[in-house]
Amino acid sequence: MTIASPLVPQSIAVFLLMVTRIGTMLMFMPGFAGRSVPPAIKVLAALALSLVLVPFTRPGTETLTDPASFTVGLAREFLLGLLMGFGIAVVFGAIEMAASLVGAQIGLNLSGVFNPSLDLQGTPLNTFYLVAAALVFFSANGHHLVLMALHRSFQTVPIGSAALADNAGTAIIALASLMFVDALRIGLPVAGTLLAVDACLGVLNRMVPQMNVFFVGLPVKIFAGFAVLLLTLPFLIRVLAPMVTDGVIEAIGRAGAVAR
Repeated sequence: MTIASPLVPQSIAVFLLMVTRIGTMLMFMPGFAGRSVPPAIKVLAALALSLVLVPFTRPGTETLTDPASFTVGLAREFLLGLLMGFGIAVVFGAIEMAASLVGAQIGLNLSGVFNPSLDLQGTPLNTFYLVAAALVFFSANGHHLVLMALHRSFQTVPIGSAALADNAGTAIIALASLMFVDALRIGLPVAGTLLAVDACLGVLNRMVPQMNVFFVGLPVKIFAGFAVLLLTLPFLIRVLAPMVTDGVIEAIGRAGAVAR
């Protein structure tokens, strides 16, 4: 079904495939993935972005009006959107992993709570790290960069033509490995300091066996952990800024290259 007007999609099939790719990726976007955003808003955002990008999008070589081809194209677009969303989730998963590492070292895992807005189980430190990353992401216009990367994905991978590359498994593993590297970069200052505190407490326990190191060490580790976190907060913001902007764009680009 073709419509000649330039103000509306040229093909209903192309428009639906665009909504599938964009909507699947938005499920992992910070600010959209949580339960605080109603599903209707997510659907409207996917429809609005599709309407904006459809004049600049070209379909693949396959005839998408055929039901079988459309079904295959729908699955391909869902897979590509899932991979792009996975690239975003890797970046913010690294931040959550770093927060869990720091929280475990401090001892805050004993006070784990469920955050319904972010849909995760963790400590208040997890919420702090993720909210800080989201604030840095939007203040650095990361959402604009993601939209540009999304538009670029329609140019490099036309609608309905996505297919897994031969090295897809290796590329996905390499993308996931970035999560561990970034998590160490974020959490190493606090976790390394607390590891040194643990070593000092171990030496103290050897020197004074009568002292209950557990009850003495827990408040010491909490104080030291939050003191180092406060002192390294500028460093944290400096690390998060390129990670949630350039890192997200690079992750989306790698995910799109997997499905070319």
